[in-house]
Amino acid sequence: MTTRTLRARIREYDGDRLVLAPAGNAYELAFVPDGAVQAEIGHRVSGHVEAIALAVHPAEAGGQFIEPVQGQPRIVAGRVVEIDAAASRVLVDSVVPITLTLRAHDDLAQCVEGGFVNCHVESGAVFVVGDAKGD
Repeated sequence: MTTRTLRARIREYDGDRLVLAPAGNAYELAFVPDGAVQAEIGHRVSGHVEAIALAVHPAEAGGQFIEPVQGQPRIVAGRVVEIDAAASRVLVDSVVPITLTLRAHDDLAQCVEGGFVNCHVESGAVFVVGDAKGD
């Protein structure tokens, strides 16, 4: 499965918690960092987001959002970009691109490429650190 890169400005970082502000919105999302963050607060970092979905629901209409706007993601809504049925994973285009690991096989049936879904996610969504940029 492919991943989509998220580039965002670092708002807070204490080693165990990373707060990122993606460009173009008011979100400040908190993640568990997977890898060493080499950039300083105020600089940008890139990587990708992974989370475990608790229950996935198809959406007839909708958009892309994450709740809450500030803090750890709890609800994710967006369009399914790619499905890896063998690994029970889906890539969702939301406020930030996010790879979801599905806990229940039934949830995979709710996912159709190009379709909208929403779900609750477990606490502790992970930001897998890529290249850091000091700008």
